[in-house]
Amino acid sequence: MLIIVLILVLFSIVILTKNPSHNRDWELGQEKLAKLEIQDSKIKVINFRDFDWKQNNVAGINYIQKNFDLDKIMGVDVAISHFSEFEGMAHIFIIFRFEDNQNMVISVETRREKGESFSPILGVLREFEIIYVVGSERDIVGLRTDLRKERMHIYPMTSSAKEARELFLLIAKDINNVYDEPIFYNTLFNNCTNVITRRMGDVFDIKFPFTYKIILPGLMHEVFYKLKLIPVDKSLAEIKNYYLIDNNKVNKNSVDYSSQIRKH
Repeated sequence: MLIIVLILVLFSIVILTKNPSHNRDWELGQEKLAKLEIQDSKIKVINFRDFDWKQNNVAGINYIQKNFDLDKIMGVDVAISHFSEFEGMAHIFIIFRFEDNQNMVISVETRREKGESFSPILGVLREFEIIYVVGSERDIVGLRTDLRKERMHIYPMTSSAKEARELFLLIAKDINNVYDEPIFYNTLFNNCTNVITRRMGDVFDIKFPFTYKIILPGLMHEVFYKLKLIPVDKSLAEIKNYYLIDNNKVNKNSVDYSSQIRKH
């Protein structure tokens, strides 16, 4: 028993003394961190990702500097992309909608080294850093609809333009904090879901329930629906079906791709 305790103590020390880093050989698409410079209403995104993804994890690499006008923000969507037959397994990210379909996708992900695969267990053991991928719908959404063929829903949030602006500014601070100082991803406490829902709670003055769905983000639409953060004019099942993207009717390289993924 003493040996087991000593092993656990030593293991804990090793884990807790690990330090996050920006300097590793990163996986394709995670080489560069986004940074946002905001002055008055003008937004400059450095390392805005606009990759043209192909099959077999090949992409036309394209990091650019892109400008937005905060006064032209219209609203925000929450996207849930199911990558497994098990409904609970999914990735959540958000899309800020601007006038003229100049939209910005923000996806909180594990920043993985080349050859490294995601593991929920390793995600608790300080194995992955966190990255905010800021990019285009063609890149981040298109990868999932056109190539991976994931079951993807884009739910418009029932927020005003003012609330969307407040949410954006809070998340922008988080993005810049990670740019300045690396932090670890954590499957339970610092994942793609609760990083975003904390900021939603700050803006909308709501308290998200303590629920297992935080680590099963494919079920989070149920929480959003209950809190009336997404439309509730239909039943939950009808809402889910209504905002499902038909992957056979979208093309990420179309000029109207943004409209295609929002068929309603």
